[in-house]
Amino acid sequence: MTSLSPLAEAFRAVLRDRRSEVLVMAPSESRTLTAQDIDTQACHFSAALAAQRLSQGQLVVTYIGNASVMPALVLACLRDGLTLMPVDRSTPPAELVALAARWDAAAMVLPDGLDLGAALSLDLTCPPEPWRRRKVDGHTNDSLAARLPGHHVPIGHGVAAWVATPLPPPGRHAPAAVLRLTSGSTGEPRVTCTEERHLVADVVHIVEAMDIRQGTRQIGVIPLSHSYGFGNLLLPLLWQGTPVLLRPQFVPTQVAPDIRSAALETFPGVPFMFEHLARHQDLSHLCSLRLAVSAGARLRYETVTAFHRATGVKVRSFYGSTETGGICFDGTDRLDERVPVGHPIGATRVELVAEADAPEGSGRVRVSGPNVIDRYAGTDAPHFDGVFLTSDYARVDANGTHVLTGRVPSFVNVAGRKVVPQEVEAALRALPGVSDAVAMGVDDAVRGEALGACLVSDAAWDARTVREALSSQLAAYKLPRVVVVTRMLPLTDRGKVDRAAIARLLGQA
Repeated sequence: MTSLSPLAEAFRAVLRDRRSEVLVMAPSESRTLTAQDIDTQACHFSAALAAQRLSQGQLVVTYIGNASVMPALVLACLRDGLTLMPVDRSTPPAELVALAARWDAAAMVLPDGLDLGAALSLDLTCPPEPWRRRKVDGHTNDSLAARLPGHHVPIGHGVAAWVATPLPPPGRHAPAAVLRLTSGSTGEPRVTCTEERHLVADVVHIVEAMDIRQGTRQIGVIPLSHSYGFGNLLLPLLWQGTPVLLRPQFVPTQVAPDIRSAALETFPGVPFMFEHLARHQDLSHLCSLRLAVSAGARLRYETVTAFHRATGVKVRSFYGSTETGGICFDGTDRLDERVPVGHPIGATRVELVAEADAPEGSGRVRVSGPNVIDRYAGTDAPHFDGVFLTSDYARVDANGTHVLTGRVPSFVNVAGRKVVPQEVEAALRALPGVSDAVAMGVDDAVRGEALGACLVSDAAWDARTVREALSSQLAAYKLPRVVVVTRMLPLTDRGKVDRAAIARLLGQA
């Protein structure tokens, strides 16, 4: 153990005062872990990584999902000054290896038995996004190439490590504690350089705003690898010993029984989880549940009311980003059809910047505070020094309550004319029987680009009937040329709309 971070120091206090208390419940693994168990595992991981000569500022990529050992692995990296990059288990192995190559990982921690042999030996042609390109001998190489040299080492507790040979230079990623992958919803995906001081500020804001206490039992079905799960589940556990029940993934039939059997109080989720549970599961007798939190995507008022009818608990909006951690939280009990994101949390400051394209009465959200990172990772990445301009528009009422009103437009160029997809989506959602819609550009041999639309509906809409229904509201060049209908929008593991999957659906139509 080479250093003690603030988070590691906080866990030391948890260990001193509550050594034998269960902090991790993992029914899918038939396992529970006390504070002492987590500390023992963390010491074991520290020794195993030190034996491979890993040192401060080197990168450890984790690919273990919501495994019960994840808190101990994070704790070991914090204690030893290793930089962590959590990667979701849904990530294809080839993309995992590409990330390791791009960011000079010293090690990847994987489930025992996972064979990356094929991905490690293939020449991986780099996709066009600049963030995926790797510098080799000072030159950008469009092939990741690279048959990454390294070796596998079992490190116990159901995980193994792939260790690079030779190791990258020490200090490569200092002072970052975590490199976080952004969702790419605001453009090409980036990697944040998140220092421990940002993590501490974020967890302090979250536990105070949401009244998450030492004994508050949480359910963990959102990925720990994402900023939301890391901040709302992992950090409270390390900071103050808040227990969590971990599941590898969201399985609707498990949620209510888990809440009942383990007397869980807090349920951080994403909108589709609450919508599905309210419509399809028995949510009676969830007597212990006092807080349901939704983040990551637009929360519909219909979802809020349906879950409230089923449980008596309001789903509260939590607004944040990978760059900032938590920004705003709706701490009120009142059902509000505006579905506000509430007030800034802790020392977070929110300003609304006037922009010509903003909806009336709205501004673009600019965030500052101790939780906001200074820069993205990478030598050529932008620096913003604790002030981050989001891609969201919001308005604020007389009580200081913030309501999101849209996003910065991304244009589709139809035969030289710019179309704002959000305008078309609003018109599509107003059609009879349409509960949601996404509009985006599709290739068109005549126009270069045309508009495609994916509708959530039980009605038999097609491109002709949609154009007829909207012809009196939208100019002809704004009308969708390709339409697909589905029962649910495809979503990523972050709970965001999977635009790549929609693009494939439209391309096949």
